[in-house]
Amino acid sequence: MIKKLTGKITSITDISNTAKEIGIALPEPLNFIPGSFVNVFINISGEKIRRAYSISSSSNNQQDITITVRLSPAGTVTPLFWKENMVGQTIEIMGPLGLNTADKMISNKKFLFAFGVGAGVVKSLADYFSTVNKVDSLTITTGSRREDEILYKEYFDNLAHTSQNTTIIHVVSEVQEGSQNLKGYIQDHIDAFDFNNSDIYVCGQERACNELVAKVSSMNPTGCNFFIEAFH
Repeated sequence: MIKKLTGKITSITDISNTAKEIGIALPEPLNFIPGSFVNVFINISGEKIRRAYSISSSSNNQQDITITVRLSPAGTVTPLFWKENMVGQTIEIMGPLGLNTADKMISNKKFLFAFGVGAGVVKSLADYFSTVNKVDSLTITTGSRREDEILYKEYFDNLAHTSQNTTIIHVVSEVQEGSQNLKGYIQDHIDAFDFNNSDIYVCGQERACNELVAKVSSMNPTGCNFFIEAFH
């Protein structure tokens, strides 16, 4: 059931130079399924602005959620989180919303692909598929421009160490010398994957998502299902 709630911003955490995690305390459980997003309403100069953000927190805690936002310097909303101390301010949200949620992904083999800030919602899905509804095979691949922009790297790497069925791959377009991460773009490093009979979740900027989906489709997998969350 979609709810309209007034929450309070409890924390703002830097997770890279261009991304922050926003903690929001709600007056009642949201009852979201991983993969969901919420519409956030913020009053700016007397105008109520709406933006959609995916939920990046675990579904185990339904009353304290987080969203992950990337800085859009020319944007109206996200620069506020860099310019002002918004901790303690109230915020209106509507949700949970979204079609590409964990309950729709029924295969025991899953591929989760995250471009940039898309790592937030993939983190929520990864938590679900590694603890709540465990699967036989979970492969998570993040794509970032620089190594200091790999969001939630410590979380994903720890997950790979603690879960035998989970594989984590980080791909970076600008790799530093001596790096252990793969260089290039995600679609450059998927040839060895067996996408047959799998769920494929892709989140990130639209162009990146489209290029990856096109590459996977060119491999002619059978029995695979795409779940795509693309943004501009």
